[in-house]
Amino acid sequence: MNNPKKQMQEVALLYYEKNLTQSEIAKIMNLSRQTVSKLLGDAIKEKIVEIKIHDPEITCADLEKEICRKFGVKNAIVCGVSSDNSDLCRLVTVKKAGAYVKELIESGNKRIGISWGNTIKMLIDEFCEMQTQNNTVFPLFGATDSEEAYYLSNELARSFADKIDAKLKYAWFPYKPDNEADSTLFKKTSYYKKLASLWDSIDIAIVGIGNKDIIKTFGEIFGYNEKSISAIGDISTHFFDADGNFVELYENTLCASKENLKNAKETIAVACGKEKAQAIIGALKTGTVDTLITDEYTARHII
Repeated sequence: MNNPKKQMQEVALLYYEKNLTQSEIAKIMNLSRQTVSKLLGDAIKEKIVEIKIHDPEITCADLEKEICRKFGVKNAIVCGVSSDNSDLCRLVTVKKAGAYVKELIESGNKRIGISWGNTIKMLIDEFCEMQTQNNTVFPLFGATDSEEAYYLSNELARSFADKIDAKLKYAWFPYKPDNEADSTLFKKTSYYKKLASLWDSIDIAIVGIGNKDIIKTFGEIFGYNEKSISAIGDISTHFFDADGNFVELYENTLCASKENLKNAKETIAVACGKEKAQAIIGALKTGTVDTLITDEYTARHII
């Protein structure tokens, strides 16, 4: 028995949910392509199919509210993106992050701690040059012997300080001294004490969120241990598990502490990519992040 509304529903199902072409549907249902086209149009008229056009800004606002509600962060900024291309998502995200940071620092007199990673390097590279007054920029941990530009904490801090015409404080000591005795000696130096004083009074911490890749990188540089298995990511060299519990992989490290990041007036995490979704969730559960800046595709993954 020929039921026009049933045909409309079946054609709409194949077209909108199964993503078949009108020609493919015509072949399956033994109809002409013109009939299939008419049935799709009639399905809308009969309200068998309802087409809703979402305002991307409203959609992102809903995602922002849900992230804040679900993870207890103070602020979430979700960028609308036209596709899930990873390079595009990262570019849009760092541009948005740059605009957000610019508003925070243009009044001056800010102590700004800089982390590391591809995303942080890109944020700095894309950041507009501006004149500011009495801002101070510094790395959030000591130096490593990595040759990758996005792991050079002092160089990233210098680049950002140059962009905003700010004072710069270097970390003239390693992230991980060879032993406890060396770590103790470095902590007695004026270089360390000056930076430690800044870590105790951070206005803005700008950090990335690393995933399993950073754990591999650290393992290659500093060695693996049994705790590495449970770690899924890091915030500024502090590793955590899926439940947001911090995992101490290394001893005698010279860096801003977890408490320093939590006590900062604002810790801003910039991260995107579905491959980082699990790490972002873990990072938000640590209670360290005040503001998350990401793209809408990553936001959907973490929600």
